[in-house]
Amino acid sequence: MSSTSDEPEAEAEGPEPETEESSDPAAATAESEPVGESQICPVCSAVGAPGAMWCEACGADFAGEHSALTGPPCIDCGAPHDEIIDGYCSECGRKQPAERDHQTDSVSGPGGSLVVAASDRGLRHHQNEDAFAIAIVGDQLIAVVCDGVSTTSDPQDASLAAANAARDSLVAGLEAGSTDFEAELVNAVAAAQAAAAAVPIAAGASEGAPSTTIVASVFVPSPEDAMVRSYTACLGDSRGYWLHSADGAPAVTQLTTDDELDGSITKWLGADAVDTAPNITLADHDPGGALLLCSDGLWKYAPSEDEMAAVLADHQELGGLELASALVAYALEQGGHDNTTVVIAGIT
Repeated sequence: MSSTSDEPEAEAEGPEPETEESSDPAAATAESEPVGESQICPVCSAVGAPGAMWCEACGADFAGEHSALTGPPCIDCGAPHDEIIDGYCSECGRKQPAERDHQTDSVSGPGGSLVVAASDRGLRHHQNEDAFAIAIVGDQLIAVVCDGVSTTSDPQDASLAAANAARDSLVAGLEAGSTDFEAELVNAVAAAQAAAAAVPIAAGASEGAPSTTIVASVFVPSPEDAMVRSYTACLGDSRGYWLHSADGAPAVTQLTTDDELDGSITKWLGADAVDTAPNITLADHDPGGALLLCSDGLWKYAPSEDEMAAVLADHQELGGLELASALVAYALEQGGHDNTTVVIAGIT
């Protein structure tokens, strides 16, 4: 989305007197051509071109009435930011985009290693209660996906706190030189549990304590002819898959087991969680594959390995962030009943 100024141009009132500055060709060139560094939007942090007046991402004026002190106008009717209250435009009623409604991220490492993530609120939920956290330490790839439990208080806070805590725990352990990936995943889930349990219950809330699921993985990809081992911890119904090929076609191997009974999860993270011991899977793979972590917003539209492989077959020309975004878009096309988050880790 872009915004342009609607201010009318001033009518010419005759030639202006020449000044010493205006007669200098170098000065005229400097004034007419954008120079300098790219600008950072004070509202949404998007990068703008040198000399740009408006943010192409959110419509904020880099130096005008919609500055960092106010914010962008309504995305529908253009009402000033002062008319946006609690995320809704008071003039037209349109809900304004929240930071977590749609997010993407990527980190790259040595040897073409890459971890990418895409997350979307979906079409039925009023907020995105999923969260992800990614990192690379040396040649070790870290991926975490958390899905806040919608029936609890502030699940979006529980998922974000848990995902960040798990990622930070794994980074700290691997940076310290640990190669006991199973133990590091146990520590990471314990850190995530502590973070989720520390999220306060909103005043007057009738729901349970803020809660979330988690799936977290560490693995070392190899472009050489060597086996690759992945370590995946899961608690709840977020899933991990290994993506590879069989007879030239996309194939999928599920790495996790759902903690679910009759459509309800039986294990979660949060202050009222009873059993927070994760299921941990160690798996050896041929090189050339990739790890996929996702919330149930994706896999419930393709619950079996064959169904997920068929979805991937429709996008086999894509990779990296394009593939993660395409899988999120697939969930939206199927109805977008839930938040959807996809993290893919592998070699580009």
